[in-house]
Amino acid sequence: MNKRTRIAAGLLALGGSGLALADANVTVAHFAPFADTLDGTSVSVVLNGETALENVRFKDFTDPIALPAGDYTIDIVPTGATEAAITGDFTLVDDTDYTVFATGNGTLQDLQLLATVDDNSAPGAGNVKVRVFHAAPFADTLEGTEVSIRTAAGDLVGGLQGVPFGVGSDYLELPADTYDLKVASNDGTVNFIDPLPVALPEGAVVTLFAVGDGVNQPLAIIAVPVGELELRDPVTETALGIFQLLDGEGNVLEKQGFNFTPIASQNRLVGNWFVYDENGEPTWLHFDSDGGGFDGEMAETTLYRTAGMGDVPETEAIGTIIFGVQDCRTIMAEVTVGTDDPVMYQGSRLSPNAVCPAPQAQ
Repeated sequence: MNKRTRIAAGLLALGGSGLALADANVTVAHFAPFADTLDGTSVSVVLNGETALENVRFKDFTDPIALPAGDYTIDIVPTGATEAAITGDFTLVDDTDYTVFATGNGTLQDLQLLATVDDNSAPGAGNVKVRVFHAAPFADTLEGTEVSIRTAAGDLVGGLQGVPFGVGSDYLELPADTYDLKVASNDGTVNFIDPLPVALPEGAVVTLFAVGDGVNQPLAIIAVPVGELELRDPVTETALGIFQLLDGEGNVLEKQGFNFTPIASQNRLVGNWFVYDENGEPTWLHFDSDGGGFDGEMAETTLYRTAGMGDVPETEAIGTIIFGVQDCRTIMAEVTVGTDDPVMYQGSRLSPNAVCPAPQAQ
């Protein structure tokens, strides 16, 4: 029996045989990152004075639980304590689905119990229904918590911009597909949470909860009823800068370098390759991951050559560069031009940026 099943069984046991006539269905979730270990977030859920759940930890949630319609007082009591840390009063209505969840961390944002009314009716043929709720208390003002929901390429999803902590969206009905979404700053320039692409099959009804505070517990996405989504490190400007090139034996290649430019808002990598021909004349090359495709560590880019400096310069694709970012000081590049064999280069940082200083002279 897994953790969610044990939680569900515990709550069902509270109601006894009276649950046979229940008409409200409640999902209970713990999204309050008030301690810096998962064991430290452990709580009991007390329902109308009776302990319903024990050892519920941050990111746990139940399957829907049938409960009789009526008034309920829910107390959230930290494990080992006698006083409730959070108390909420709720009225359950016949034939209605709810999610009741604890959120806040007690420092940046107050601990609280929130409830949503869930619409679990089926979407139209070929579609899915997706809702987003911001339950990540990572700043001490509501304005500071505002986020936008975007595709990996940086496009807004459903107009979801300026969404503060404690606020959720309406359901969005979308075609069943694989979606690559992220939680970003309002202007899209900073990526906060970047899940791997996830396939949403026809008929799915999912609520995506952004959780964590980045202090006690990492930021994460919990998809109810699916589970926690696997994340990649958000694209940043860590590797932004100019890199001198070394050959496969570690020798510096004169008059060659990469201007390496991650575009975090678009999960995109662009830049220039400074290279001179045998006559010492500059050849203008640039690379682009073509509207996305950069995960902060790897990118396959198209290599272009631009000729002419007039109003309409001529640009042609001449090959590919596959980049790997080892750290903020070192990148690797596998360059293929035309039908030639790939050539490996190492890039060593020359210029500093805001998060990675230039190397010190020896």
